[in-house]
Amino acid sequence: MATQQLAFRTCPVTGFKVHLRAEKLIIANAVTAVVMLTLGGIMALLIALTRWEAVQLLSADWYYRLTGAHGMTMLVFWIVFFEVAGLYFGGAVVLSSRLPKPALGWLAFALMLIGALMAEVMVLTGQATVMFTSYVPLKAHPLYYLGIVLFALGAFIAVGIFFASLVVARVERRYEGSLPLFTYGLMAAGVIAVFTL
Repeated sequence: MATQQLAFRTCPVTGFKVHLRAEKLIIANAVTAVVMLTLGGIMALLIALTRWEAVQLLSADWYYRLTGAHGMTMLVFWIVFFEVAGLYFGGAVVLSSRLPKPALGWLAFALMLIGALMAEVMVLTGQATVMFTSYVPLKAHPLYYLGIVLFALGAFIAVGIFFASLVVARVERRYEGSLPLFTYGLMAAGVIAVFTL
């Protein structure tokens, strides 16, 4: 019981009990999301300066590389990292519950980060200029596809941890009745994520 008490802190603003191991995962995913958003924004600025006829900053090769990387970064990577941070927050902090298997959460984070970096490197080195369409007849380097698969696998594991946290909160009676609306909305997002992954 004493170790379980040490695993939580009380938020001075909301009064929620915050599982310390969940908090670290939330921060890691949220910070990575912000970094991805920043990188995607920089790519967008470079693309815009290239489209501006007076500047035409990048060569055609780099324009298409950055367009593909920008698409992956802004439409997949930053959004999913942020969603995972939200899922962990809604499953552990909002319910004042613990996050089951935080080590598995770190594995999911590592898979997502490695997968995202692999895909980005393949696009930026010109080995996967598929313009955000990873379908036949366009071909990319196999490491690009491996990166996408690793990212999706990590996201799938993270969503599974969120669903497990809902079960843990219910079993440990952290809430009564139905889920709070915020967590219920995240549950709907988790269901959609499972179908899209």
